[in-house]
Amino acid sequence: VPRPNVRRLLQGRGSYVDDIRLPRMVHVAFVRSPYAHARIDGIDTDAVVNKPGVVAVVTGAELAEYCTPWVGVLSHLAGLKSQPQHAIAIRKACWQGEAVVAVVAETRAQAEDGADAVQVQWTELPIVADMETALDDQTPVIHPDLGDNLAWERNFEAGDVDAAFAAGTVVDQEFSFGRHTGVTLEPRAILSSYEPAEGRLTVHHSCQAPHMMQNIFATHLGLEEHDVRIICGDVGGSYGIKVHTYADEMATAALSVMLRRPVKFIADRLESFLTDIHARDHRIKGRMAISESGQILGIEIDDLTGIGPYSVYPRTSGIEANQIVN
Repeated sequence: VPRPNVRRLLQGRGSYVDDIRLPRMVHVAFVRSPYAHARIDGIDTDAVVNKPGVVAVVTGAELAEYCTPWVGVLSHLAGLKSQPQHAIAIRKACWQGEAVVAVVAETRAQAEDGADAVQVQWTELPIVADMETALDDQTPVIHPDLGDNLAWERNFEAGDVDAAFAAGTVVDQEFSFGRHTGVTLEPRAILSSYEPAEGRLTVHHSCQAPHMMQNIFATHLGLEEHDVRIICGDVGGSYGIKVHTYADEMATAALSVMLRRPVKFIADRLESFLTDIHARDHRIKGRMAISESGQILGIEIDDLTGIGPYSVYPRTSGIEANQIVN
């Protein structure tokens, strides 16, 4: 496969998001939930505002004025449901690592120091960590507005299944597939620059889908699509994780609009492990009916998939399970 840019990259002449410096650029670090499920009872930022280099301390409610929530559903996945998700959590955190406060400062180190000084008062809430029991009546519902913990269900049947299993030898097996993710050499990275005089947003983004993100930023930041420009320079790996919408990246873009200056966010490795999209857990029960000659007469599969507290936006978390059914 021809690689016309390989000489430049091998010479160290690549240009990644973190290589870019813009005038008046600031950095954002996030205070993240240490709990899988917890109510936010209070946020004390008094010790942060006077720290060296700190430009702003922003909560979810404040940022919600600049960025609307999103819901990861698709019309062709009938019945798929998900709770609206904000760029920064407002009333409660629904997963360990969810951002609850943004601290913006002149340097990343100063932003991290400021984030360490934020005091959040929490009330831990019941968690749902086992998808085998997630749908039981006694299991807490993470989003009460949705009624239960079932995001989506699809049943597909073709032919006479009962007859097939009655006619052949039946073998059955259960399979368990753990989570995995793409660990990229360059972590997720975004530099968002808003020009208030022209009402235009330019985003340097390490991503796979610039046109998709152009539409998403425009939609949720209240901008016209032609006023949003996405620049994807060199991308240091993706493996599928950089084709989704991430709350902290939406928050970074919203902060640049709010503060009217360039804001950069580079996920560190720990943040990547906490927040990057994962391929899902699967618990699969399978049965197969086989004739005496070895012909497959029938197959039955029950796939249980854990997707976390939200369906990922905009491609949703139903695609992986839907592919199994198809």
